[in-house]
Amino acid sequence: MGSLGVAPLKEASGDKELDRVGGEDLCRIALWQWVFTRIEVKRARPKNDIGEQLGNLLDAEKSVGRPIKLVRTRVAALAARLLFKRLVFELKND
Repeated sequence: MGSLGVAPLKEASGDKELDRVGGEDLCRIALWQWVFTRIEVKRARPKNDIGEQLGNLLDAEKSVGRPIKLVRTRVAALAARLLFKRLVFELKND
């Protein structure tokens, strides 16, 4: 998740604490754009189990009234976890 830019980081020095997101900026932007254009738009969602799972999470979070930036970040984080699980599964089956 860190490599894809969706892992939160905490930095502290003395009395100052800083929460930020670490990782690769280009990956984070590309993942966010994918969520924005493919998952958020219902007619553009992938017709598979991952598209359905991410779409359901997005719809549920939006219906509760959470801020859209937070919703997109949560969906991107779940997408990164699912991507990693799928990658590991495919490598084991080779």
